[in-house]
Amino acid sequence: MREPRAPAPEEGAILEDFCHYCRHLYERRLVTGVGGNLALRVGKTTYLSPSGYSLGNLRPEKVIRLKNGRYLPRGLKVTQDANMHLAILDARPDVQAVCHVHGASIIAASTLLTPGPDSLPALTPGFAFFAYPLTMLPFLAPGSEKLARAVCEILSVAASRAVLLKNHGLVTVGETFQEALDIAEEIDEAAKIYVLTSGKARPIPAEDIKKIG
Repeated sequence: MREPRAPAPEEGAILEDFCHYCRHLYERRLVTGVGGNLALRVGKTTYLSPSGYSLGNLRPEKVIRLKNGRYLPRGLKVTQDANMHLAILDARPDVQAVCHVHGASIIAASTLLTPGPDSLPALTPGFAFFAYPLTMLPFLAPGSEKLARAVCEILSVAASRAVLLKNHGLVTVGETFQEALDIAEEIDEAAKIYVLTSGKARPIPAEDIKKIG
């Protein structure tokens, strides 16, 4: 049986870009160890992070490509959240990138907040613009079909760009990796403020939230 062909030159650039954003997430401490995962759709190919590899030093040859229903290269295990990423991309033709992060501030805030359609208060203009109101799901086992379905149900709505996972992390989407990353960083900042102030920070008034944009 033939081995899969090496990526074409243009695909090499996509893989390098994919790894660049993986490193950025790691450097920003939005992921640690081998946690977190990403997906990117370019044309008919979907690129996903592998299982068991740190995003901080992920190399292009370790990025998994889904082509014609097959995962390449062989021998690598795709992230356990692959079904979640693929379901979101299938439901949202406007979305090309999905980002799942495990930042400490995000998880800390989620342990203090109550699941529901409006979890984290609007503490910064950036968060209010990009992701408010932010839905939070109750804890669901990582990699489970139940988690994949619940996240996809929320993010299948056109206006939805993020969902908080209790005791677990955050999923954001965007037309590009940069957009998905920007949203994650804005939520991370608001979560950090919430934790640093023990949840006592006064949110932006509702009438002023409408003026942001």
